[in-house]
Amino acid sequence: MSQLMIFLFIINILVAIQCYRNARLKGYPSKVFTILGLVPYFNLVVWVYLLFLPDLSSASKFEPS
Repeated sequence: MSQLMIFLFIINILVAIQCYRNARLKGYPSKVFTILGLVPYFNLVVWVYLLFLPDLSSASKFEPS
């Protein structure tokens, strides 16, 4: 049972790391998405949400000035 809990904890941390990377890459607040990524049962929703959010760093290039 402890091996399962350790495995789930490691997976949870890996998803939080992916949330952090995707948030930084797309220009969103990385601390907020990392904290949301650390919440169990909610982290996969946040990760998928980040995958479909538009890239903010390139969005400003297409807006007229």
